[in-house]
Amino acid sequence: MWNAGAVTVYRIRIEGPAALAVRVATNLADADGLELTSSEQPSIVDENSVELSVTVEGKHDDVARAVSSIRDELPKGSSIEIAD
Repeated sequence: MWNAGAVTVYRIRIEGPAALAVRVATNLADADGLELTSSEQPSIVDENSVELSVTVEGKHDDVARAVSSIRDELPKGSSIEIAD
């Protein structure tokens, strides 16, 4: 049975303009109940976009809430997802 109260490590993938990816990572670091534990170097997707993977620790519900809140504000063509 899944325990929504357990603190777990999650990898989150962000894709979009470089400035946006950095801002999203900062928002995750500032989100209630989350701790940003690592960040990979951004990789270039195309001339307008990068992909950035970050790792956070937190309860599943807190991670899902933060990702959903950020996703609602992303511009068209940008994305955020819990990768694992």
